[in-house]
Amino acid sequence: MRQFILLVSFFLFVDVSFGQDLDYLKDTTYIEKIKGPLTFDGLSDESFWEHAYKMKFTTFRPVWGGDPSEKTEMLLTYDDECFYIAGRCFTKDSSSLVIRNLVRDGWRGDDWMTFHIDNTFDKQNALVFSVYPMGSRYDAAIGNDGVNLGSSAFNQDFNMFWDARSVVNDKGWFFELKIPMYNLRFRKNKQGQVISGISAARVIQNPQEMHIYPAIPQNILDGISKPSVKRPVVLTDIKPRKLFLATPYLTTSANRVIIADSEQKRIVKKEDLAFQSGLDMKVGINPYLTLDLSLNPDFAQVEADDQLLNLTRFSLFFPEKRQFFQEAAGLFDFTLGGQTQMFYSRRIGINDGQLTPVYGGARLTGKLNAKTDIGFLSMQTAELKDSDGLLLRGSENFTVLRMRRKFYNQQSFFGFMSTNRWIGNKSNTGIGLDVFINPSGDHYFVGALANTIDSNQPFKTAATRFNMRYELRKTDGFFGEMAYTYSGRDFNPMSGFLDRSDFHQLKGNVSWGRFAKNKNNKYQYILWRFLDFDTYRSASNNLWESIALSSNLRLSRFNGVEFSWRATYNYEYLYFPLEFSNTTKVAEGKYHFAQVSFDYLEPRARTFRNFFSVSAGSFFDGQRINISYNPIWNLGKHWELQGVYSINHLNFATSNETIHIGRLRINYALNLHLSVNYVVQYNSVNRQVFNNFRFRYNFKDGHDLFFVWNENFFTDISTSWGELRPVSGNQNFILKYNITLDLLRKRSGFLKADFM
Repeated sequence: MRQFILLVSFFLFVDVSFGQDLDYLKDTTYIEKIKGPLTFDGLSDESFWEHAYKMKFTTFRPVWGGDPSEKTEMLLTYDDECFYIAGRCFTKDSSSLVIRNLVRDGWRGDDWMTFHIDNTFDKQNALVFSVYPMGSRYDAAIGNDGVNLGSSAFNQDFNMFWDARSVVNDKGWFFELKIPMYNLRFRKNKQGQVISGISAARVIQNPQEMHIYPAIPQNILDGISKPSVKRPVVLTDIKPRKLFLATPYLTTSANRVIIADSEQKRIVKKEDLAFQSGLDMKVGINPYLTLDLSLNPDFAQVEADDQLLNLTRFSLFFPEKRQFFQEAAGLFDFTLGGQTQMFYSRRIGINDGQLTPVYGGARLTGKLNAKTDIGFLSMQTAELKDSDGLLLRGSENFTVLRMRRKFYNQQSFFGFMSTNRWIGNKSNTGIGLDVFINPSGDHYFVGALANTIDSNQPFKTAATRFNMRYELRKTDGFFGEMAYTYSGRDFNPMSGFLDRSDFHQLKGNVSWGRFAKNKNNKYQYILWRFLDFDTYRSASNNLWESIALSSNLRLSRFNGVEFSWRATYNYEYLYFPLEFSNTTKVAEGKYHFAQVSFDYLEPRARTFRNFFSVSAGSFFDGQRINISYNPIWNLGKHWELQGVYSINHLNFATSNETIHIGRLRINYALNLHLSVNYVVQYNSVNRQVFNNFRFRYNFKDGHDLFFVWNENFFTDISTSWGELRPVSGNQNFILKYNITLDLLRKRSGFLKADFM
C-alpha cells in the first residue's frame, strides 16, 4: 500500500513540461445553449436551430478542397440534460441514396454521417456517434490519438447510451442525435467553461464522396478521427449531471457437452439446465472518474470468434468483444511490439477456449487531474472443472493498475502499468514503463520496458521485454516507420498476450503515396510500400530465425474499386517441426521461400460486392496456393448475406493437404429493434461445423432480450477408436433479459428509477 500511495503521488505532482499548448483556444467557437422546446423528430425545424452553431464542410475525397456535390449542414446545441446534434444531408436526387441498414453497429454500405467529440479535450481520446438514413446507429471510441498501442486505438465494439431520429424525403435525409450529459462527463475549467474538440464527416456513396469538418489535411493518417486535430469549442452554463446506472439481468440456459475420451474409449455426455442473474453498475465518482461494478457478469450474447488458419509460428490474436471490457480500453493498451500486450482482457474467463464463470469485479477509469489518467481493474473468476467435475484450474484473480501522465504537450505522456494474476498461492506479476511522444506534426516516438516475475522465482533479466518505435504518420509523399523489440526467453505476461519470445526484432517500412489533384487522374490514390521488412534474431544463440521482405502496390479508383499486388520473400529457421494440422507439418531446418499475391476489392455500397484474393509460390520445402473469396449481397433493407471461403493447398515433400475454411453470415432486421444474426462456419482442420444464432429485441438502449443458440457438428462419423459419434457436439441454448436503470433521473420532482 505504501508503494501504491507513493506511485500515485508521483504521477499527481511531478510536472515534466518541455513545452505548452498556449494557442489551442485561438480559433475556438462558442456553442449556445438551447432556447426553446425541442421536438426530437429528426427534422431540426425549430427556430432556435437557425441560430445554432453550424459546421462548414470541405470535400475530403475524391479530390481534397473541391466543391461538394451536395450541401451538408451539422448544427450543435445542448440543455441541462443532453447534447444535441442535427444533420441536414441535402440531396438533389433522393433516389440515389444508399439506404438499407436497420441494425445497431452494423453497416451495409449506406450513406452515413458521423460526429466525433473529444469531450475532455485531452487530445488523446474521442467518442464517435454515427447515424444512417433509416435511423440506425453506430458508436465507437478512439484512444491514444488514433496511434496503435494495442487493439483499442479504434474500438468499434464500444457502446454508449444515446438516441437518434431520422427522416428521408425528396430533399435528402435529416437527423437529430441526443446524447445524455452524464455520458459525456464534461469537465469545467476555472472559468466555469467546458472545452471540447469536435469533428464530423459525411459520406455519399454513389459519387464516392466524403465531406469533412474541420478542413483537416488529406495527408494526415486517420486525420478525421484523430483527437489532436479536432476543432475546439466552448460550452457555458453546464450543470453537472451525476451518473448512476444499474443493469440487472436474468438468463436461463440449456447446455449439453459431448467429449470423446480417447484414453477410456468412451463418449461422455453431460446435460444441465441453469438459471443465472447478475448486476452491472456504473457510478460517476466525479466528472473525472467512473467506477464500474460487476456481479456475476454474463456474456452470452457475444458473437462467436471467426475461424482462422494459422500458418505462422505466432499465436493468433482474437479481439475482445465483451462489452464490460470495452470502456476506456485504450487506457489499458501497453504496446510491447507486435500483438504482445501487458494486459489482454480475454484472459479473464476464457481458458484454452473454455469459458469460465466470472464472479465479478470492479473497474475505475478516468482522470485524477487534467494531466493524469488512471485505470484500475480487478476481476475474480470461478474454478474450471472438466465434465466429470474434476478441478482443472482454481479460482483466479486478475488485477491491473494503469497510470499515465501528460508531459511535453497535450499529445504526449509517460506511463506505468502493473498486472497481477493469482491462482491459489501462485502469481504472475508484470511491471512496465512506457512513453508516447508527439514532438511535432506527424512524428511519433513510442517506447516501453516491461518485466514479468513469477512467485516461484526471483527477478530475471531474461524476463524483460523492450520496444521502441519511430513513425512518420502520413499518407502522401514519403513516410514510414522503424521499430526495435527485444524479448527475453522468460518473459511471460500471464495477464496479457504474448506472440513470441527470446528474440531481437528489427522491422520497418518505407512508403510513398499520392492523392489525385483532380479527376483527370486515373487513380484517386496510389500507395507503394516499396520496402517492408521484419527480422527476428535469437536472443539466446544469436541465430537468424525469421526474415520477411516484401513490396506492395495499392491502387484506388475514383469509383471505389481497389487493386493491390504484393511480392514477399521469407527465411525461416525452425528448431522444431511446425504443425499446421494433424497430418501436415514441416520438419526443423532452414528454409527460403517466396510468394506473390493479388487482391481485388469492390466498394461496399454495391448491392453485390466482391473481394477476391489469390497468392501462390514456394512455402518452406513445398508450395502453397491460397484462394479466398468474400462476397456480400444486400437484399434490400431487411436481409444481407456475407460469405467467406478460403482454400489453402499445401504441398510438401512428405505430405500435402488442402485446408478449407468457410463462413456464411445471414443478417436480418425487421426494424430498428428486432434483428437476427446467424453464422455458420466450417474448418477442415478441426473437421467441425460451428453454428452461432443470435436473436435480439432492443426495446431501447440498455433494454434487451436475447436468444442465443450455439452448437458444433462433427464431420467425422467415427471416433479415433472406431465408435460412431453423435453428429452434434456441444450445444447451448440461452435466453437473456437485461434492463438499464438510470437511478438519478428526476421525474415530477421525485427521484425515481427510469428505463433507459
